[in-house]
Formats: sequence, structure tokens, C-alpha cells
Amino acid sequence: MTNILAHLFTPQVSNNYKAKTLHLSSLSVFMLIIMISQILFTFLGRKIPGVLGITSTITAEELVSLTNQERQTKGLNLLIINSDLSQAAQAKAADMVAHNYWAHTSPDGLTPWTFFKNVRYRYLYAGENLARDFYDSNSVVSAWMNSSTHRDNILSSRYREIGIAVVQDIFQGQETTLVVQLFGTQVGNLLPEPTNEISQSAEAVLAEIKSTPLINPFNLTKSISISLTIILLFVIVVDSIIITKKKIIRLSGKGLAHLIFLGILLILLLGIQPGLVL
Repeated sequence: MTNILAHLFTPQVSNNYKAKTLHLSSLSVFMLIIMISQILFTFLGRKIPGVLGITSTITAEELVSLTNQERQTKGLNLLIINSDLSQAAQAKAADMVAHNYWAHTSPDGLTPWTFFKNVRYRYLYAGENLARDFYDSNSVVSAWMNSSTHRDNILSSRYREIGIAVVQDIFQGQETTLVVQLFGTQVGNLLPEPTNEISQSAEAVLAEIKSTPLINPFNLTKSISISLTIILLFVIVVDSIIITKKKIIRLSGKGLAHLIFLGILLILLLGIQPGLVL
């Protein structure tokens, strides 16, 4: 066993004085492992819903509170929860699940404003933000705030009311949580210099989350990638120390370049978070 470990992780005669894990064939195997694991986790997530997925702690109450916190920092009025807007948001989420689409406008041509009208919410101003693929409420609001169109909705002084739906269901073959955030000001609630314009600037912040799964595929793949990168970094450092100490001359080197590359890759992997902005 000792000889095998030495062959894999330290320069020896058996590996031509270059740790076997640093050979091109070994690096190719590492990349293949990452690719196969990602494909496998995605396949299992679709075939066995609930086993693989992203655990979500998102709640409508937290989203409203966090949205109002962002508005409060800008000196804006706090939004009031409107039951009709919440009902419209619920209907929009259900429609996306039923017709399997991920957009503001449905394949049948239903716009967000259709759902406002269906609950008889007579708006002077209206807006919509969507989300899927986040772990918690803070991540959702942070993603919205990092998108200019979504931030404009959250920080618009025109809005007076809000409605949010957080719906868990099977979406695109997986157990999913969709978040629909609707903003509005009713015709009767006049603002200074009112107009008949409707705010339709929001695009979609979309993220997929799952209901209490056993395994998180994103974190699992990320952990595998980080572990392999750390192993390679460790092997390169050990390899460099041994080569220098024993004064072994090797035609192929570039240890420092590989070290820098893997270091940057590790930083990027550590910073990767789930969630997609469209």
C-alpha cells in the first residue's frame, strides 16, 4: 500500500520521477470523474425526485421582510401584503408548473398582468420578479438586488403592495420550488403625478430548489471538484519539494504554473453559488 501511495503522490523511478496523479492520463481521469458525477446526479434527480436536490428554507414572510428592509434603507415606504396579489402570484406559479415554462409570458400568451386581472386587482402600477434555484430567502433577494431590472422593482417608489407565492411541485421532472413576487398599486391608491403606465421592466431571476432531499447534487459535485483540486495542489507542492531537495532534473515541469492555475480554480470553486439570473 505504501508503494502504491508513493507511486501516486510522490516522484519515483516507477513514475519517471513525476507523481502519477500529475500525469496527463490521471488528470483526464479526474475530469472524467467530475463530468460523470454531474451527469449521474442530474439523471438521478430527474428519475428519483426527492432523493437529489437543493434544500430550501425560503418563505414568503422572509421575502417580504427582506424586500422591505431593502426599501427601508432607501427611505421608501414599506410594502403591505395584499391577499389578492398573493393569490395572483400563486396562480402564476401554478400556471408555470402546469404548462412547464419558465418565463414572464406563458406559451399561451398569458402575461403577468393577466393574473392581476383574474383576481380583479385594478392596478395603476404593477411588476413581477421570479426566482428558482436558491437555498434561502437571503440569496433570492440578493440575486434580485444584483439585477438592475429586479432591483428597480424592489426599490420602486410607485408600489404600495406586494404578494408572494412560494410553491413546491414537480417542475421539469424534478421536485421544485418556484418563487413569484408581485408588486402593485391599486387605482384607488393614488400617488403624486399618477399615470396609466404599467411597470413591465422586470425580467426573470430563476432558480430551482427542491423539497427536503437526501442529497444536494450541486454541493456534492462542488465538494468532489474542490477535493480533487486540493489533492492536486498538495501533490504539486510535495512534488516540487522533493524534486528541489533531491536535485532531480526533469524535462517537463511547469509546476509553478500548475500551482497558480489550480489555486485560482480552487478560489473560483469556493465562490460558486447556485442560482441563475436571466
